[in-house]
Amino acid sequence: MSKLILYANALPLVTKTLSATYLVLSLIAMLLRFGTTGGTDSGLDPSSIASQDPARFLILRPGFIISYPWTILTTTFVETNFVFMVLGLASLVAIGSFLERQWGARSFALFVVVTTTVPTVTAALVSIVLYAVRGSAHSDILYATRIGGLAGLVSAFTVGLKQLMPEYSVKLFGGALSFRMNELPGVYTLVAPIMFTLLGDLGSVLLVNIGFLEAFVYLRFYRREGSLLGDRSEAFAFTTFFPEFVQPLIARLSNALYGAAVSCKLITSDEGYRQQSVDLEVGLDNELDTLAAPEDVDADRRKAIAAKALEMRLGSNGPPPTSSDAATVDAK
Repeated sequence: MSKLILYANALPLVTKTLSATYLVLSLIAMLLRFGTTGGTDSGLDPSSIASQDPARFLILRPGFIISYPWTILTTTFVETNFVFMVLGLASLVAIGSFLERQWGARSFALFVVVTTTVPTVTAALVSIVLYAVRGSAHSDILYATRIGGLAGLVSAFTVGLKQLMPEYSVKLFGGALSFRMNELPGVYTLVAPIMFTLLGDLGSVLLVNIGFLEAFVYLRFYRREGSLLGDRSEAFAFTTFFPEFVQPLIARLSNALYGAAVSCKLITSDEGYRQQSVDLEVGLDNELDTLAAPEDVDADRRKAIAAKALEMRLGSNGPPPTSSDAATVDAK
């Protein structure tokens, strides 16, 4: 127990806070539901059944999004299945702490906010549209669909891992199963939706796919890295998430969407991004020249300071250089 407490205390601040929130809210939801039937009588409609759920104040259902708007924030950190809660907590602690150490607390916190709230709202809107298309006879889409849990955030985490260490290999079961981080998002977004579909969990199916797309868009075009927004490197292009035989088709579709987004001024064009990179490099070169001018500056001391800065940036157990360090800026 003491080792577990020491490990928890050593976690980065944001990861520790998110993990504690997830654990507490999930346990509260489980306790609220303990010993209740949830109104499963066959004579009740989906709306009545959902309104009797004692955890409805924490879990988002599309039909109650107006009544309980705060569930947009809480639902991600609520899991009422104990096995899934344990798996989610392990993923949050392991991957979340790694990403936070690489990006910093503020950047990681913003990433979590974006990749939880936006997919949650989008999934709720998709459910409402599905209900409108299929008609009032399918009210279960609004009230039986539970949108929440860490499925979407874990999907976003896999995109972050691919960006940071695409060529890193993971070996499981004594090497019987191995894969590169570059392949992880594709594997997760293929396997997880199938599993959730078999479990009848439409909300998690939506979150996995929307979380993946939202994470890519944010990391590709909006996440601030110094003075630059996003990672336009070829290694992080959208096509690299797919098998080679479909990449030409994906490239045409992504290029069309990219062009529309640039026209609407939702994102910076590649040309604008390149110019920002050039301006940044010129400014950095001038700054380094200025620092190196005095002859009495100790070269060894400068190297030590630079090494310490690099160590702080990468973390004590940091991975290889990220794909965003690539010199090329290429396809969308």
